[in-house]
Amino acid sequence: MNKFLTIVASAIAISAVGGLPSVAMAQDSLYQPVASTGGAGYTSASMGDNRYVVVFTGEARTKKAVAANYALLRAAELTAESGFEWFAVLSSTVKSIEQGGEDDIASRTGSFMGNTMSATGSAGGSGTGPAGGNSAGGGDGNVQMGPSTGGFGGGDVPPSVLERWKPKKVIQAALIIQMGSGDEAKFDGVKKQPEIFEAKSTIEELRASMQ
Repeated sequence: MNKFLTIVASAIAISAVGGLPSVAMAQDSLYQPVASTGGAGYTSASMGDNRYVVVFTGEARTKKAVAANYALLRAAELTAESGFEWFAVLSSTVKSIEQGGEDDIASRTGSFMGNTMSATGSAGGSGTGPAGGNSAGGGDGNVQMGPSTGGFGGGDVPPSVLERWKPKKVIQAALIIQMGSGDEAKFDGVKKQPEIFEAKSTIEELRASMQ
C-alpha cells in the first residue's frame, strides 16, 4: 500500500512517490467548509458504496498544487472521520473554472454533484463558455448586442456592463475516492489500480506543511 502520493497539477495526474510534495500551503485561511453562499473552501458528497466526491475550490491566485493538496487533505480527514483507515483516489482533476458555471462541481449538491465525475473520467461538463450564455439580439449588424433584461429602459445591457457581471475564474480540485480498511480492497468499474493513502499519516504530513 502506498502511504503517500503526489498530485502533479501541471499534468493533472497522480504519481506514487516516497513523500508528499513540499508545496508551501500558506493559504490555510482558505481551508474551511464552503459557505452557503459559495466561495473558497471544501465540500463533499456521497456516491454510495463508500465512494465520495471531494472538492476544494480556491481563488484565482491559488496554485493548482495547493488546491490539489487541500482536496487530498479533506479526503484524508473525511476518511478518518468516517472510521476508515485508507482511501483510494479513483479520479482527479485540477483546473481553472468559472465560479458558479457549469464546470463548478462545488456549486452542485446531492446526487447531481455525485454524477459529475466517473471513476475513469474527469469532472464537469464539456462546455467552456460562461454561464448564462450570450444570445445575440436581432438588431443592427453594426451594433454589438447583449441579452435583454429590461434594466436599461427595456433595451439591451451594454457589453461593458456584461463584462463586469461575468463569473470570476478560480482554481478547483476534485477527487473521487473510495474508503476502506484492512489489506483487501475491490474497486468495481475501475480499469487501473488506484493509488492508496493511509488517512492518518496523510493528514499529519499535509497539516505539517500548512504550518
